[in-house]
Amino acid sequence: MRRITAAASVVIALGPVLLAGASTASAAGGSLTVTTLDRSGKPVYAQVAVYNTKTNDFRFIDSNKATSLPAGSYELVTSVVDARDEGATVGGRSVTVSGTTKTTFDARQGRAVKVSLSPNPGSGYDQTVSAYVCASDNGPASMGTSAPAGDLYVIPSSSKAYELSYGTTYQPRSATGGDFWVASATHTGGVPSGVSATLPQSRLTALKVSARSGPDSGQADFSFHYSSASGGSCSWGPNSLQFQRELPNSFTAHLPAGQWQVSQQGNDFVYGGFHGYAAGRTTSLTLGHAVWGPGGRLPNTWYKQLYPGSVNPFADPTLPDGGTLASGSVKLTHAGRTLYSHAYGPGQEIDGHPVLPGAGWYTLYESGRRGLPSGSLSTTASLSLTFYADPGRNQQIRDYITRFWPDALNSRNQAAPGSTTTVVLGMQRNGTDDSTIQQLSDGVKSVRAWYTADNGTTWHAAAAKLSGGTWTMAVHNPSSGRVGLRSTVTDTHGDSSTTTVYNAYAVG
Repeated sequence: MRRITAAASVVIALGPVLLAGASTASAAGGSLTVTTLDRSGKPVYAQVAVYNTKTNDFRFIDSNKATSLPAGSYELVTSVVDARDEGATVGGRSVTVSGTTKTTFDARQGRAVKVSLSPNPGSGYDQTVSAYVCASDNGPASMGTSAPAGDLYVIPSSSKAYELSYGTTYQPRSATGGDFWVASATHTGGVPSGVSATLPQSRLTALKVSARSGPDSGQADFSFHYSSASGGSCSWGPNSLQFQRELPNSFTAHLPAGQWQVSQQGNDFVYGGFHGYAAGRTTSLTLGHAVWGPGGRLPNTWYKQLYPGSVNPFADPTLPDGGTLASGSVKLTHAGRTLYSHAYGPGQEIDGHPVLPGAGWYTLYESGRRGLPSGSLSTTASLSLTFYADPGRNQQIRDYITRFWPDALNSRNQAAPGSTTTVVLGMQRNGTDDSTIQQLSDGVKSVRAWYTADNGTTWHAAAAKLSGGTWTMAVHNPSSGRVGLRSTVTDTHGDSSTTTVYNAYAVG
């Protein structure tokens, strides 16, 4: 007997929806009973997604009992798991509710979904197949499941109101090593009478991931989420990959070409935006590389107010969003007076939009800290921005945020004892993604840099050198311990910024 080891239901809502129990006063009353039978013909419980195509009333209902619904046309999808967990069946159909209405999803009508990858990844993998039935009008009725190969079925439908996305995933049995494989396809214009598909590896892209430890540690959850270029919701289901690995770790995720978002969650949580990856290409991603430090969008003025921007005190260089453990404070001063002061906790935004009294020089100071296990890196960070602002104009301030990038560290973000580490000083100046906010031109006038090996008791000056458009500093590492980094950048207009990260990388 092979048991269903992975089952999931997904409903993606697009547009306005009413949650379960919502009412539509303008429609006459009725009832719907959806009977769900497993592959032995036995009634089993299932959740059914129900969507009124006219009123946008969307809800889940329980199978095998009557549910009151307004009269109208509905799209239904469900996933039925056999009573003994020996198989799973997905199906969709449309019904018109008028008075007492009944319909049945009979898993015995299901046809096998067989999907494989060519060339086959070989032995040492657990293979699952997945199938998602969705409304072709991109309505929210979308549901699917995953099961071991040979245990998944789909109920055919000639209705062009539905489509089927299907795929296969190969995960290594080893908890410490091995690559991951995902392949998928979509059938439009109805749900076919079963699937027997061999999908080529040539359609896949490879994300070669090196996940380091230090800024984060322990067991981490890795997630890969797909975004359809056509905007269709159905292809999202089979194109999803989640697994756990102990940090540090390296692996390659072989995925269908397209837009993917990567995230990592251990003690902290970091993620990035969607990026396009082409078929047949290999892209290297280094996650958890030192240093997690201030990164993001610079502040901007907006109708006499200052918006602090999206500065994250602990941004990963590759996955710049997240850093959810951070707590700290933000303060804005002008002419010796504090205009705004705010303390924030983990998961909270750096809030507030203080009104600026007039054109002039301002200083914005932000600090953050993370509560992490002993020996962790990037535990405390700060950013001080001194800038000229004109509250009468909607524009981003001038300034730079330093991104520290130490070279030649190992998978635990350690440098060799007594070695010299070259640290790249990246000059961040990200825009606002808002065309109504002007981004002013700027240039770097000077850069100063320091490092500490005793948690800030002593700071050692390091010459900042410019070569080929890149600023670097050289750090003479101690025999053991951790190194903190600091940089002050002055631009050609007199604005300045100081970026500091304690416990930036380790030596050992």
